[in-house]
Amino acid sequence: MFREDYILRLIEQVTAAIGEILGLKRLGQYPQALAEIDRALGRFLGLNLSLVSALPAAELVALTRWGEKLDVGKLVVLADLLQAEGDIYVAQGQNGQAATSFLKALELLLEVAFDAEPNLAAVAPRVAALHQRLVGNEMPADLGEWLAHYQATLAALPSGPVPAGE
Repeated sequence: MFREDYILRLIEQVTAAIGEILGLKRLGQYPQALAEIDRALGRFLGLNLSLVSALPAAELVALTRWGEKLDVGKLVVLADLLQAEGDIYVAQGQNGQAATSFLKALELLLEVAFDAEPNLAAVAPRVAALHQRLVGNEMPADLGEWLAHYQATLAALPSGPVPAGE
């Protein structure tokens, strides 16, 4: 229960920060929005944007481990902030940088999904949003296979998602 409360509280706090970031993006204040992402990374994760951009997803996962366990809350927060970063790059017409952020966020969410069965469905809306943002971009083969495996695993759950229109 404590861990679940921690995760929910962390995500709520980051959601508020992302709202501010997206507000800056809507106003066209892209450098300020990216600076706010950098501050949020420092505040919530003890990281900075240049480090997050430089490290592959696997190393970011290692940084967010809590002993032997994944710190699921931190990975979701990191993925959300990477998605916001990608959205800022899209708004600036920097689609290559946006795709890099989206791909890294997707990989982090797949780590969360396969950490525990309840996470499979919990991250589904986030995974779907990132997948949608990546339409038209080339996805690395291994990540594409992992995404397909995730989608098949999610669909096979007894309480799997109901197809649209039903």
